[in-house]
Amino acid sequence: MTQDKKPGFLKRLAESLFEEEPEPTPSPRPKPAAQHSVAALSVGDPAPGLDPAFDSDEARQISARLATLHDQDGRVAVKAEPVDWSFDEDFGTLATTAQSTDQVVSQVVFAAKLQEIVGKGDKGSAGKLQLLNLDEIKRDAGDRWEQIAEKAHTIAEQVIRHRLAPSDVLAPYDDNSFIVLFAELTEEQARLKAAAIAREVRERLLGELGMKDHGWVKAFVTDIATLNAAAGASPEETVLSWNKVFDSEEDCAPPLPGPQAIDAELQSRLGEIGISYRPTLMTAKGVIGIYNSHVLRLDALNRILTGAAAFPPNDAAVMFEMDKAAAKRAVEQVRAALKAGQRTGLLHITLHTGSLVTHSSGLIIDMFRALPPEFRRFFIIGINAQSPGAPQTKMWEALAAIQPFCRSVTAQVTAEFADFDRLARAKVSAVGIDLEEPDVGDITPTSLTKSILPLSKHAAKVGLQSYLYGIKRREIVRAARDAGFTYLNGPAVAANAAQPLIV
Repeated sequence: MTQDKKPGFLKRLAESLFEEEPEPTPSPRPKPAAQHSVAALSVGDPAPGLDPAFDSDEARQISARLATLHDQDGRVAVKAEPVDWSFDEDFGTLATTAQSTDQVVSQVVFAAKLQEIVGKGDKGSAGKLQLLNLDEIKRDAGDRWEQIAEKAHTIAEQVIRHRLAPSDVLAPYDDNSFIVLFAELTEEQARLKAAAIAREVRERLLGELGMKDHGWVKAFVTDIATLNAAAGASPEETVLSWNKVFDSEEDCAPPLPGPQAIDAELQSRLGEIGISYRPTLMTAKGVIGIYNSHVLRLDALNRILTGAAAFPPNDAAVMFEMDKAAAKRAVEQVRAALKAGQRTGLLHITLHTGSLVTHSSGLIIDMFRALPPEFRRFFIIGINAQSPGAPQTKMWEALAAIQPFCRSVTAQVTAEFADFDRLARAKVSAVGIDLEEPDVGDITPTSLTKSILPLSKHAAKVGLQSYLYGIKRREIVRAARDAGFTYLNGPAVAANAAQPLIV
């Protein structure tokens, strides 16, 4: 005996739009034929029409509202219409107002776009922005509550929409939350956007409402495949399943404890910082055993910058904050992994010379000095000698200062570097080049052969290991391995990881 296949979430959500609650009479009102909910809302089909048997003011509202969500080609539009904030707790029944109809239709558009991206195999992410502690705020606000609640929602929507790309989708999630589909962003990029949105909402609410911080907002991000797989048997169950998915994620923008660590002007220049890790191949063993920290930054122009390009060339204060964030995050993640009984790899954290000994007055060095000796063995500290404005003599000062408080020290240099003997005498473990550095430029067969690959042989002559990071082409991976480089990473080796865990 066979069972009918469970209809997809989009179909079930679409059908829920046209379900009518019974009139208070013995005879229930008729429901529309199934084809008017399934076909009407599938991506690529024309805007839906009304079944003559389902002719009501509410139904005409829904039909008109859905028609506005289709583009000129008859496809479901990817941008939701302006959101309103009423919430129909009985999600499976027909909304009785235009406002709740808007919310349900926005959910349909969101689900349609979600399934479209999953169907194409594209990589996208989903975020949830949640306003918090409204009951506590309501008690504090008293008679001002209704005005404050409306203002809070308006501010949140304005901030979110300002940060969205044309292909992103925004929908109200419940009476206190929004759900966003970042159609073109990876998880790590979406976390930066979500964190920036949460921070801006928090700051504007504090500034415009004149209230103390109640932990106004949290932000969560997950990948769309996970979200799509969480669809339940009904729209109500799907929303609950999505809640569980988001609740299992880490808050992207927890409020800072105590006074703000940096001033607002510097925070504006810095933007939002994210940390991922480049899995690094140990060529002799053919395994991934080291993870190299890799910075992402969402700048004041709403651009997502990665790696070396994320560091501003003439702003030592911002560079220091970015290096500090990378070091702090690495320590936190190793501590969390060990506490959970997970197997973590070694972390290679490359820091700029100026951040270690010039700008910070040794603050980052003190961070590692405070670690127990058995904990330090997980960290390899790389000194980036390409710090703008920092003379190379400072690199030797940084090496001596950090060396006692980590497993080993490496040096990132340019292709023109020649003082390998001195590095060996300073007990540096490895020397290397990061191809993402702006001064490396385009890699040609000539520059690779004459300038970059010889570094491994120069290093080997004095007993140093060597690395080549940021490799984007497989032919360079092969050439670097044949040339004798000890460690390799970059997109051509392995995709970035969110955590430095051995799998």
